Amino acid sequence: MPKYAWFNPSANPSPILGWLDTDNGWPNLPPEDALLLLTDTQWATRDSQAWQVQNRQLTPAPDPSLADLKTAKAAAINASCQAQIFAGFTSSALGNAYTYPAKDRDQSNLAASVLASLLPNLPAGWTTSFWCMNATGAWAYVAHTAVQIQQVGQDGKTAVIAALSKNADLQQQIVNATTATELAAITW
Repeated sequence: MPKYAWFNPSANPSPILGWLDTDNGWPNLPPEDALLLLTDTQWATRDSQAWQVQNRQLTPAPDPSLADLKTAKAAAINASCQAQIFAGFTSSALGNAYTYPAKDRDQSNLAASVLASLLPNLPAGWTTSFWCMNATGAWAYVAHTAVQIQQVGQDGKTAVIAALSKNADLQQQIVNATTATELAAITW
């Protein structure tokens, strides 16, 4: 059965959008003008490098430019930074270590709780419940005093700033990199 490289016929050159082996059954193939019939050799070597279709011929795709590599690396480092922040942080404000969530809404909720703890004329024994996980992995809303929730806020801010600072340092390394090898060495 025929094997194809699927590409965008409006782009020349076009990156490969997919490799289609009709032996596996493809009841709804893309339009014929978006398919390049492959030889057995082309099919066998499809994973050996990046390919493109240029003038309806399968050709090796050029290596990405340093600028393209920097853009991709910067995006990957930003994603790693966000993942670290969103993974949450630990605080011992309650006496033992608890893990606190830190996605965007969690950070907003924490900021609101800290702000509420700073209001004048709080009643004696004021507390606010906040979602956190204990050492056994159990999540629950746990009462925090004003001092405790403020400490959680400080610990959360410290964790976020540490991730953002690391991101900024790595982004500067990306800007300063002059080779693909240097870029590859930059990791979260």
